[in-house]
Amino acid sequence: MKVLEEGATAKTYFGYLEMQLLKIYEEREASTIAAYVFEDVFGLQNALNSTRQFTKEEQAQFENIVQELLQKKPWQYVVGTADFYDLKFEVNEAVLIPRAETEELVYAIVQKNKQAPLEILDIGTGSGCIAVALKKELPQASLTAVDVSKEALELAQINAEKNEVEVNFQEIDILDHQQTQKMPQYHLIVSNPPYIQDSETSVMPAHVLAYEPHLALFVTNKDPLQFYTAIADFALTHLHPKGWLYFEINEYFGAEVLALLQAKGFINAALVQDMSNRDRIVLGQLR
Repeated sequence: MKVLEEGATAKTYFGYLEMQLLKIYEEREASTIAAYVFEDVFGLQNALNSTRQFTKEEQAQFENIVQELLQKKPWQYVVGTADFYDLKFEVNEAVLIPRAETEELVYAIVQKNKQAPLEILDIGTGSGCIAVALKKELPQASLTAVDVSKEALELAQINAEKNEVEVNFQEIDILDHQQTQKMPQYHLIVSNPPYIQDSETSVMPAHVLAYEPHLALFVTNKDPLQFYTAIADFALTHLHPKGWLYFEINEYFGAEVLALLQAKGFINAALVQDMSNRDRIVLGQLR
């Protein structure tokens, strides 16, 4: 990187990073990624106008970041953080990167339960983004979050502490009846479970398949509703009367998940579209 001699300014580094990213990203996305890198890694919110000089250590760190980004590794994993619901979350390859669509799931729950002192369960918490954001927005609620991955739970605990909220994290496999039968009842259960079939890999972005955890993405058999069925059955005995179940869904199975809840006796069931007008949320209420 001859263009980046020792003592070069942050502005120079920013321009270089943008130039490199334009090899694999559109202009707007390249600029956005560069801005996140400089803010989250180097603490610069306006690097394009910064005259701060990089140290040798920062230069070496920068060069490693560029190499990882050019391999199409998601920038959130490269910098180790992701934004979700105006909060910062640490992320690594043990958890999915929080998505904007999932923010809509949190928003839907918050808008309907602003004052209620709920007991809420988040199933398959991953980075903890749903549980932490809900606790931040609904401080009067009691949050429990479970996941089958020990590594994910360790990171989720860090994120709860980082965002100054208390969440009860537990290592539980929701498909294991012996583990779940002794769990208490809740007023609301929310989940963004695995729902991708092997047949869908051909239309998925290569960087998702290469870097994001398959445990959190794929169903373990040929039934894309495997987790929805198991969680709905769990909810029948672990929701308080009139309690609510919220799912984030695969956009191609909205009608099926809605029919699943209706068949199991949930009332006020509804299918909700996201900001891109794609089926994204299914909710239902226990009788």
